[in-house]
Amino acid sequence: MKQIILLLCICATLLFSCKKDKKVAPDEKLYPVNFNLSGFTETQDSLNKIKTAALATQATNDPVPVQSLVYLLFKNTGVLVSQKRAEVGSAGFGTFSDNLPAGDYTVAFIGGSSDLNVYPGPYFGYGTPTGIWADLFYKKVPIKVTTGGVNLAAELNRLNAKLNIVLKDPIPTGVTKITVGFNDTTFISAHTIKGDGTSRARLITTNIGATDIGKTNYTITIYTLNNIKPFDVTINYYGSNNTAPLGTRLVKDVICKRNTLTTLSGNLFMPGNSAFNITVNQDWNTVNLGF
Repeated sequence: MKQIILLLCICATLLFSCKKDKKVAPDEKLYPVNFNLSGFTETQDSLNKIKTAALATQATNDPVPVQSLVYLLFKNTGVLVSQKRAEVGSAGFGTFSDNLPAGDYTVAFIGGSSDLNVYPGPYFGYGTPTGIWADLFYKKVPIKVTTGGVNLAAELNRLNAKLNIVLKDPIPTGVTKITVGFNDTTFISAHTIKGDGTSRARLITTNIGATDIGKTNYTITIYTLNNIKPFDVTINYYGSNNTAPLGTRLVKDVICKRNTLTTLSGNLFMPGNSAFNITVNQDWNTVNLGF
């Protein structure tokens, strides 16, 4: 019995000593960081100059609406340490605040429509694998957090390209839809702005109504992130049979560049007019192609 009591006393002494010797590290000092996304820049077809649009004053019918903003903060190793999102109309839209330990970081901002998604990685894209890109803006900035904190103003720059399909000949009676198919980038890394190594087959379908019949220079507009190497575009038109096209045009070696408009223009419905013109116009910047 004495041995048991002695053993219990020793254990109690050791436990008390351990608790007494354990030191709790003080909380790491945090410093405020504040970001103000004053707007985004774009070049337009008719203006050979930069236009800056304020995020806070965008109308719902703005030709380049930024409805969602995403803030991503990385350590210099590429590890994501903070992520926030804001929607247009929310209080303080266009500003982000955080509290961080001193050190070097990289902050990325993404702006797009409400369908903008951020996936683990982190990668970002639009909707499901069958979705299409919308207008997209981005900015990446290195920052150093010190005892004085950080206050930074930044403008987002357009990341995507724009592709216009212009059908010069009149749309004949009986046409029900037009499709445009090509391979596009699947997702983009928020840290490196490189694709994830995969591509998806995109099929853009435009339904043709009674008021469209007879129209010339009918234009289909597509946003794309396929701005690395040339790709092929297939244009089909259909009648009452939605599975068998009445006619097809293949435009090869289309080139799209960031913040650049590429236009494919030509005759789709008239036989014997298979060549489409390709025009690149860098005032959007803009590119013109023919088919």
